[in-house]
Amino acid sequence: MIISVIVPVMIIMLGGYLFGHFSRVDHNAISRLAMIILSPALIFSFLVRNPLSSTEIYQILISVLIFTIIMVIVTFLIFKMMGKKHLLTPALLSTVFPNTGNYGLPVLLLAYGEKAFSLGVVIVVINFILMYSLGIYFASLEDGNWKKAIYNILRLPTTYAAIAAIAVNTFHIEIPDYLYDPIKLVGDAMIPVVLLLLGIQLARTSFKGYFGVTMTSSILKILIAPIITIGIVNLLGIGGTVAKVIILQNSMPTAVVMTIIAVEYNARSEVVANVTFLSTILSFFSITGLLYWLNILY
Repeated sequence: MIISVIVPVMIIMLGGYLFGHFSRVDHNAISRLAMIILSPALIFSFLVRNPLSSTEIYQILISVLIFTIIMVIVTFLIFKMMGKKHLLTPALLSTVFPNTGNYGLPVLLLAYGEKAFSLGVVIVVINFILMYSLGIYFASLEDGNWKKAIYNILRLPTTYAAIAAIAVNTFHIEIPDYLYDPIKLVGDAMIPVVLLLLGIQLARTSFKGYFGVTMTSSILKILIAPIITIGIVNLLGIGGTVAKVIILQNSMPTAVVMTIIAVEYNARSEVVANVTFLSTILSFFSITGLLYWLNILY
């Protein structure tokens, strides 16, 4: 089962990597298409037809917030002990925010099905809000404008798609098939497109220096993050599919969007790009092992 999850993801990403390596396509345009059209359609279509309980949403929200706080503290302490506080900003951008969308959702869908996917969508929405608020705050510690954080959150289509889906479920609004079907059809394109896009983005990433910081941040992301998350879900008494989804999503490599934010705010983007590349490569092994252990533990 594990091979049937990881291998398809790797093959699609490899296709994107080769395409990105041998072509000069503007991947920023593809990224905007995925963010503005495909992602909201996917989130809305899944949440509307796979409603979640308030308990599940509460468990996910609390777990993600606790995880974020602990990762910030752990990263701060480790880089302070290393005497690398001047690199704390790119380290926080690299370790705190996992790639729950481009990478996490496809793995969840292939591993655990639509129910797990819907739970994962909630984490994606929460992480988008955190990345464009807390992430921008971290980036602005180097150079930038905090006011952009509020603006970016308000213009996120994914946030409105999730709110609309929750409203539809809360008020029991029936969406006719002639409206739902095209939305779902567009949303279904999200999975292969974002995996191809991730491969393209990796092909455009060059590894530049900062080896020690890159290795430390990647280890925090790939090895320490899953251990912390397992501790959180056990402490909160969360089990079953919800526990698997929370652990898997928080164990994903660095979110690609953090490199974009680092570039915009002059927050040593080369360090963030390094960690994104290395943690993604290492994750092929770590996620494979994690899938095996999650089936045993939960």
